[in-house]
Amino acid sequence: MKFPSFIPMMESKRQKRAVVGLFIEMFVWAYFIIFLGKILIFSILLPFIENLAYSEAPNSIALNLIQKINFDSRYFEFPWKWFFILFAIGAVIGFFISLKCKGFGSWIASLSKLQVTNPEDSIKLNQHWKFARFEAYILVIITLVTGLVLINVSVSKILQIDGLLGAGRLSLQLACGVPGVGESISSVSLYDGLQWFLNLFVKAHNAIFINKAELFQIQCIPNDLTYFSKALGKLAESIYLAFIATFFSVPVAFVLSFFASRNLTRHSYLMRSFYFLIRSYMNITRSIEPLIWAILFSVWIGIGPFAGAMALMVHSVSSLVKQYSEAVEGVDEGPIEALQVTGANRISVVWYAVVPQVILPFLAFTIYRWDINVRMATVIGLVGGGGIGSILIQEQMLARWTQVGSLAFLIFLVVWGMDFLSARIREAIQ
Repeated sequence: MKFPSFIPMMESKRQKRAVVGLFIEMFVWAYFIIFLGKILIFSILLPFIENLAYSEAPNSIALNLIQKINFDSRYFEFPWKWFFILFAIGAVIGFFISLKCKGFGSWIASLSKLQVTNPEDSIKLNQHWKFARFEAYILVIITLVTGLVLINVSVSKILQIDGLLGAGRLSLQLACGVPGVGESISSVSLYDGLQWFLNLFVKAHNAIFINKAELFQIQCIPNDLTYFSKALGKLAESIYLAFIATFFSVPVAFVLSFFASRNLTRHSYLMRSFYFLIRSYMNITRSIEPLIWAILFSVWIGIGPFAGAMALMVHSVSSLVKQYSEAVEGVDEGPIEALQVTGANRISVVWYAVVPQVILPFLAFTIYRWDINVRMATVIGLVGGGGIGSILIQEQMLARWTQVGSLAFLIFLVVWGMDFLSARIREAIQ
């Protein structure tokens, strides 16, 4: 298991990259075999045969096969024992393929070392990784098919008339909540036009198909201004909630980002320990959605905007640390080495050689994070985090869709305004 000599790689790195390629190849082929067993056979092929066996004109061969193996897709659960057996088979296949270092795993493990200047070596590299590229194409196709099967993609469900009529009724009620839509001008309103437009599709359906559908005849009763005044107060609460969460997360993330950067922590075991701990914290807190943090803080400190701000702050710190640290890892090493030669301490090196290079990306990331927090602040209220989301969940539970439409319109205005403002600020600072 060794990379060919024409692949430019230091000898000390060959063995490490070969081992990494071995494990990647084993996992890739385990994924392939699990797909063949669980998805292709038990989720696609056998359900298709089952449909043939129990259709209006049953197929005798399919019926005999289904009865012989006693397969019923409604109650079938893929045993974990079979999963591990298939995983082991795929891992063994991947192991033998990786011995020649021509598979997808070896290709990925050596991507950063494949820059050559000799045209003949380029041709050799292209031929050497032909099988790896074939594996990559199969990997993408298998992942796509698996996703389509697991999420039960169905075009017929999208086009079924009952669902379309339900979506039309809900859309009309939501549109009624938008200011001005339900107001009549010369006995005609935008709402009437929207209802007339949807009825065109209903009439076209009734002209083509046998099963007739009723036309939309839903009355619109717009919300009064007093409702909007109440909603605007909660909307302001969401905006300030997002600002406070972003404001207090920035200094914490700024400090931690330097300890979470590989290029600044590789000089001692202590700094590498900090790097590992901060990265672990960052990955754990970032993997938990703000909604979950909002539920936790709602139980801890009580329902309200403070719980929402704490939830967004915890998630913002971990996200900003990741973005900040990646910016630090991409800085030019020249100024760092120049200051180190002069005998400057590490704090001076970071402050004078690193910070000037990352200040603009840091500002851009911070503004983008505030934009995200404004959008998230409207959602975490659904679980007790305060803001306009607290009203939204109440109206939704009561099925008051006109009010939900009004709240959604206000949220849209704020998100659109924040997106426009943040884009202009990022453009200005860059």
